[in-house]
Amino acid sequence: MSMIISHGIEMERRSGLGDPRALSLQSTNNLIHISTRSKILVFYNLFVAGAEDVERVQDIFDEQLTELDPRLHVINASITSLGHPLPNIPNHMIREHIAEGGDEGITLHALWNYCRSNNNHETKVIYLHSKGSFHPSEENDKLRRFITEGALSEECANLPDTCDVCSSRMSPLPHSHTSGNMWLARCDYVAKLVDPFALKEKKLPKQYLHDNPNHGYGRYFFEHWVHSHPSVSPCDLYTGEEFVWGYSRVPPVPFEKSLQKAPRFIFNRYGNPKRMAPETVLGRHVMDYKDLYNSSVDDSWWGWEFFWNVYLPPPSTKKVATKKQSVQLKLNQSKEEFCSGENGSLHRIALDMIQHSSRPGSPSYEKLKHVLNLNQQFYIDLGSPIFHRNEVSISTMLQGYGLSRMDGHPSSDTMTTTLVETKLTNSVCHISKDECRYYPRILIQIDHEKLGNEHELCHSSPNCIIVDSSTHNLAMAVEKGWSFILIPVLIQSASQLESQELMPLASRSHSIVYLNRIDDTSKALLWTNSTNQHPETFNLSEFRDMANVYRNAKVCVVSRSYYTSGAGGGAFHYLSEVAGFGCIPVVETFHDDSIGINSFEQCGRIVFESEDNLLDKASEVVRLIDQGVYNDFSHVDWWKNDIHWDHLLLQVIGQSKESGDQSGGDVFLHRKE
Repeated sequence: MSMIISHGIEMERRSGLGDPRALSLQSTNNLIHISTRSKILVFYNLFVAGAEDVERVQDIFDEQLTELDPRLHVINASITSLGHPLPNIPNHMIREHIAEGGDEGITLHALWNYCRSNNNHETKVIYLHSKGSFHPSEENDKLRRFITEGALSEECANLPDTCDVCSSRMSPLPHSHTSGNMWLARCDYVAKLVDPFALKEKKLPKQYLHDNPNHGYGRYFFEHWVHSHPSVSPCDLYTGEEFVWGYSRVPPVPFEKSLQKAPRFIFNRYGNPKRMAPETVLGRHVMDYKDLYNSSVDDSWWGWEFFWNVYLPPPSTKKVATKKQSVQLKLNQSKEEFCSGENGSLHRIALDMIQHSSRPGSPSYEKLKHVLNLNQQFYIDLGSPIFHRNEVSISTMLQGYGLSRMDGHPSSDTMTTTLVETKLTNSVCHISKDECRYYPRILIQIDHEKLGNEHELCHSSPNCIIVDSSTHNLAMAVEKGWSFILIPVLIQSASQLESQELMPLASRSHSIVYLNRIDDTSKALLWTNSTNQHPETFNLSEFRDMANVYRNAKVCVVSRSYYTSGAGGGAFHYLSEVAGFGCIPVVETFHDDSIGINSFEQCGRIVFESEDNLLDKASEVVRLIDQGVYNDFSHVDWWKNDIHWDHLLLQVIGQSKESGDQSGGDVFLHRKE
């Protein structure tokens, strides 16, 4: 038997743990009810991948648990053991052992249940985990020590009544969280939170089921969980500005502590690698509170103070009563400036998409430049009349770069002409043929989650570049190691429909319209009032039918999943059809396609909502229209400004082919012998 001694603690370490015992919720609760009610119970998530990791993880466990202070903490922590058993832990400290599967949610669920049974302001809990046990690294070691010290500190244990979560550092960016996820919290606050098991049980809104580190979704949800409620009143300890979140510049331990309300710094001090506008971060917080808790934020929310420091009250003779009203007033003024300027434009979205996928010098950037410089002319055929307007946009883009469009049908010897195609094109030289594999080609991707053989062949050819409009598809391509470039050629294109004079929204006859292919037939679903549960359905045979539907609709629902199946990126290509008619688009939230979301929301008046709540949200927007909230068509004007297709590639590549080398590039001819 060996002993660990720290702060006067003597912890027994027993060899040969055997089969760990799972304690019931009542047994766990009893740990603190036995004459130690004021002391804080620690919930510890332990993971050991295999026998070869036992010694290393034991060191992590000892490092963290010997920091428990018997004056403050219940020494017998409640441990959830995942994976290989760690032998030298007393049996009575193992709440549950799970040999295969399992994650932090199990321990957080036990902590949550404990707080529901001890739902009062004085009872506190601490959450720790064996960070670095799965991915050993110096970065993980530094962050683990930093956040463990804060969670177990006397400052957090004695946090004031005005705080209900305490950690070494709380950050509001990119979502509310403590990097590394260790903290102390009051039970009356924790009891308000959503059950952590809701993630694995798929009871969270749809967007939360997919990994997104910028929003705290998927596997990142547990790091967001403790700060996810609108009533949270966070505090943190570290005074230095050099560490705000992530793994960069983590301070050494021990560190000087000064408990203060969080966030303690202004917006720009938190680092912003995603270049998120303050109004985007604000909107995301408010939307998440609504999605998770069906709750709005009151005047006491920490965010009003935080964003008030970004949007200082403008000079005005009118007194603003609260910081919440001040922020909202400034947001309205900033919105007008943002939407009328370059930063909020559709053209900016296009540039951001290209920058996201293909920074200068990246493989996809260099490949695009190579393919564009192979020939002086291009031939475009996207394979269907529905892509006519897209062909116009793409042609304008390529002509602006200095290429000329070939009007006639090219011959089979197309080496001197760059083909612009989709998988629907009846190509003069299909990429699947060996003799055509290396012909100059721009392949336009038109589907979500359907990356086929032609895309793999295009990637493998040095003379073919894939152009897509979906960051969802880009993520799948990156996993495959394929080079994609994002250009919104299928999203923002001029409508085929004539919008004519716009009718005021409040006087339109159709409350909600959903228009798509249903049962392989073009149909419209119409709700003539906001509470109709059984819409009218009718076939659409001509463009004028579609135009009449949109012209008379207050709200246009845009969804990929509604009345269809499957998941994927956002169905944003429908927006170019509905935008010119002024109806307010209510669009299914898609977790990956997030570039330009702020512009779509602020300037295009697009309302994003989860699939499950899509029609409820549409009904809510109808009621707002009837109350006069949407009383102009500034969003239509914003959309009509369009992308400057003729200048797009010049801004990206730097110069047109005409102003550069006229010799063209070298076509790489790799053929099977």
